[in-house]
Amino acid sequence: MNQLKKILLKVGLFILPLVFLIVGLNFNRTWFSGDPEYAYLLNGINIATFHSVGHTDNPGTPAQMYNAVVLRIAHFLKFSEKSDLETDVIRNPDSYVELERKVSIVLNSLMMLLLGFTSLLILRNFWFSLILQATPFISTNLLEIAFTKVSPEPVLIFITMILLLVVLKYYTDYDKDTKRYPWVFGLLSGFGLATKATFLPLAILPLLLLKGRKPKLTYLVSIVPAFILFTSPAIPEYPHMAKWFLGLSTHTGTYGQGGTGFIDFSTFLANIPAIVSNNPALAISILVAILYISVLFIFGMVRNFTHSPALKFTVCISAVQLIGILMVAKHYHANHYLIPIISLTGALWIFGALSIRDLNWIKPAWIHNYLPPSILAIFLFAGISGRNYLVASNHGYIITNEEYAQVKKRLETEFSDYVKVYYYPVSINPYSALRWGSVYSKQLHLEALRRHYPEGLFYDTRINRFQFWEATLPAEDLVNDYGGKILLVGGPMTNEEKDLVLKGGLVIKQLYQGRTQVIYEVDTANSLLFKELNRKPAWAVNCSADTLSADGKWFLSGSFKFQNNDNQSNEVVRTGKFAAKLPYRDSYAMAIELDSIKPGQQYRFAAWRKGGETTGFLVASSPKSEEFYVQNSDYLKADAKGWKKVVLEITIPANYKSEKIKFYLWNSGNSPVYFDDFTLSRIL
Repeated sequence: MNQLKKILLKVGLFILPLVFLIVGLNFNRTWFSGDPEYAYLLNGINIATFHSVGHTDNPGTPAQMYNAVVLRIAHFLKFSEKSDLETDVIRNPDSYVELERKVSIVLNSLMMLLLGFTSLLILRNFWFSLILQATPFISTNLLEIAFTKVSPEPVLIFITMILLLVVLKYYTDYDKDTKRYPWVFGLLSGFGLATKATFLPLAILPLLLLKGRKPKLTYLVSIVPAFILFTSPAIPEYPHMAKWFLGLSTHTGTYGQGGTGFIDFSTFLANIPAIVSNNPALAISILVAILYISVLFIFGMVRNFTHSPALKFTVCISAVQLIGILMVAKHYHANHYLIPIISLTGALWIFGALSIRDLNWIKPAWIHNYLPPSILAIFLFAGISGRNYLVASNHGYIITNEEYAQVKKRLETEFSDYVKVYYYPVSINPYSALRWGSVYSKQLHLEALRRHYPEGLFYDTRINRFQFWEATLPAEDLVNDYGGKILLVGGPMTNEEKDLVLKGGLVIKQLYQGRTQVIYEVDTANSLLFKELNRKPAWAVNCSADTLSADGKWFLSGSFKFQNNDNQSNEVVRTGKFAAKLPYRDSYAMAIELDSIKPGQQYRFAAWRKGGETTGFLVASSPKSEEFYVQNSDYLKADAKGWKKVVLEITIPANYKSEKIKFYLWNSGNSPVYFDDFTLSRIL
């Protein structure tokens, strides 16, 4: 009988991980969702090909490392595939994202299984093991993120389960003073913090649990090398990372925006009820824990943790969860920031139940045996209650993908003679998704994107410019190279967004609108942007870098002077006898400062470049670069000699404060870059 019971217990621990696995693998996700999947996808290529990453805001590096490992293994196993890793991933991006999603679900299912069996060995209580396994099911948001996203959150779920195992082992260990715990906790916290800053409350937990000043100090010190290890591909971006987190902590708005200050109390206080409303299981658990702890201490039922070490763990976990809520309330606009502290909820109830047993203040004693299965029943009820939400969410992903497929087919059949332009960044399609990933991966794969997706045309609604990938595409080039029949494809625009497009010079006519896809036809006849095609610029200047001033400080072209920093070179030339050479990192050339700048004016700066595919930039900047700064290194076309035309178009914004603007060339890399045949004009 005992042997049969053991078998049944072991079988029981397979149930919830299997439910997680089966439901997760059969869940749907939005195809070509750029944020954040494609940023992690392309940074995964970076790491897999031994380059540094370009996205460090989370920091998110372990998630990118995970991507790199999956990409490498998957590409290796495709024995029939002859293309290199970058080419294969860029040709089949969404299939790789889907693979990464499914592998993540499998890994978390296995970790959930391990959590169940290992916690059974540690606590020797079958119900407690099931409670830990059931914890993810109390939050529909956690499940949806775990099933649909390739992002830091599934990694955080994984590392939190490992942290819980170490916490349980520490709780039952008679030798809590052993030196290994501070280092193990430090390794896990370094990994968690490298994954996402929302792990910070959990990093406080070992600090509260460890006994003595020296172990606490050892723990804090050990986090540093662990963090560096797990963010090693992001080390070149540490200054940006530091600036990002400084902005988050010193501004009241999301993503380091808003006014200067630590907290906007009106927003902060309004966010707390929203968090409670969106996370009832978490809120109720913390409230019950606070009431329970308060009753014990206020009524003198316990004075310290001597008689119940489990009570200390209950206090520490509830404190950490409360800290997590207060931290997220500062910038609460998405529920997935709470996933790390939600993942502690099962442990909170377990230690609460253990403390009740230790203190033995509930009579009769047999009630203690029913407490763990009662907790599990509550958790399972919470999970079942969220079923309708998950079904509706899954259906939403399905119909979104169906609509994308229908619109894609329609574009290929009904509108085959139109050029398709995708407005960026709010579009669901492979082009916008890949461009999003490119922007956040240092644009190291831009050349491959241009090669494999030559139809990658965009209209950036933020700057009202047509672009070929990152290159500004003047309206006349769009018409000359692609024709005048233009469709604008993307997501539904608000009236405010439509007004911005109209102010940018485009008149659009809606041909189709669905849930997530809209097709607009550009009225080129009535669009100001296209009416200006044959209009001569207010002024224009061409400079071939051949003529210098008497003192050698300036390149001359008529009455215009462009700064020369010993740039003139005859090593590589496109036309004439000389070109401008930018020989090393942070070298500059052709700087010119214009006066009498007014909002609404439009300027075009163009040059032919050789070398420096991702490091040779055209730049426009106000005297204070933080007020206005635009750069571009992407090119429009190449000539037979390998020179590539780079164009930068800008419109002076309405809130532009200065009366001056500066245009110049910049080399951000270590290898020489050459520029020739410059053009600067004021279009409007």
